[in-house]
Amino acid sequence: MKAIEFQTKLHDGGIIEIPEAFQKQLSKEQDLRVIVLMEDGKQDMSWKQLTTKQFFEGYSDEDAVYDLKK
Repeated sequence: MKAIEFQTKLHDGGIIEIPEAFQKQLSKEQDLRVIVLMEDGKQDMSWKQLTTKQFFEGYSDEDAVYDLKK
């Protein structure tokens, strides 16, 4: 399975616009699975800070090799 990610708005009639660059990758007969993610607005800032902290605790100096541009 292949995934693409983009930001868009919900238009009148419940229409979600797919950016033209991605439309070219899709065919009319292709089955798609759509997952809609939206900002909750009620998310607690401490939760965001905790998840960020835990993410970076799992990051080691050896991982820096992946940050180098070629």
